[in-house]
Amino acid sequence: MATREMARQPDVGRAEADGGVGTERGAALRSALRLGVWQVTFGLAVLALWEWASGRLLDTFFVSKPSLVAGFLWQSVLNGTLARDVGVTMRETAAGYLLGAPLAILCGFLLAQAPRAAAVLNPYILAVYGVPRIALAPLFLVWFGIGENSKVFLALMMTFFLTFVNTFTGINTVDMGLKNVARVMGASGTQVFWKVVLPAASPWIIAGLRVSIPQALVAAVVGELVMSTAGLGYRIGLSTQTFNITGAMSGVLVLMLIVILLNLALDRVEAYLLRWRPPSELAADRS
Repeated sequence: MATREMARQPDVGRAEADGGVGTERGAALRSALRLGVWQVTFGLAVLALWEWASGRLLDTFFVSKPSLVAGFLWQSVLNGTLARDVGVTMRETAAGYLLGAPLAILCGFLLAQAPRAAAVLNPYILAVYGVPRIALAPLFLVWFGIGENSKVFLALMMTFFLTFVNTFTGINTVDMGLKNVARVMGASGTQVFWKVVLPAASPWIIAGLRVSIPQALVAAVVGELVMSTAGLGYRIGLSTQTFNITGAMSGVLVLMLIVILLNLALDRVEAYLLRWRPPSELAADRS
C-alpha cells in the first residue's frame, strides 16, 4: 500500500506542475488581450483627435486628416499603386534581411571563437557601423544602380550589423561555469555548442533578429527616398515634392502598419523558439 502511494506522488507532482504552467499561460494570455485592447483604443483615440484637430487647430494642408488618407489609400488600392509599392519595398527588405541575418549569425559565432581577431577588428567594425546609412545610400546607388539592388544591400548592411553585434555579445555572455559543467559530464564541443551555448545565446540572437527587421525596412525606404522609381519611399518622396501631404501621410501610415504586423509575427516566432522559457520571462523581455 505504501509503495502504491509513493508511486502516485510523482504523478501528483507532475499534475500540479502542469496545472501551474497552464495557469501562468492563461494569465499571460489574459494580460496580452488586455494590452491589445488598450493599444487599439489608444490608436483609435489618436486618429479621432487627428480628425477633429485638422481644420480646427491645425491646417489641413500641412497635416491632412484620416478621412482624406483613407480615401487616398482606397484609390491606391483600386488602381494597384499601393500593392506595387508595398511589393517593391517588402521585396527589398526581405532580400536584404534573409541575406544579412544568416551571414551575421555565422560571423558572430566565428568571431566569438577568436578573441584576438575580435579585438583587432573591433574598432573597424564600430567605425563602419557608426556611419549613417543615409551617407552610404548615394554610394550604393552609384555602385549598384537605382534599381532594387542598392536598397537590398542597404537593408543587408543594416541587418548584418545589428544581428552580428547581438550574436557576438550573446555568445560572450554565456556562463563559463555552464560550459565547464557540460564538459565535466562528458559533453563534446559540438554538444556544448548545441546544448549550452546556443540556448543561452538565443535570446540575444532573437533580439537582434527582431530589431533588424524594422531597421532593414528603414534602410530600404531611405534608399528609395534618395533615388528610386518605385516603392513606398519613392511614393512618399514624390508626394512631398508635389505638396501632396495626404499621399505622404498615407505612405507613412502604411509603413507603420507594416511594422506593427511584422512585430506581431515576430512575437509568435519568438514565443515558439523560446517556448522552453517561462511565459513570465518572455513578457518581461518584451516590456
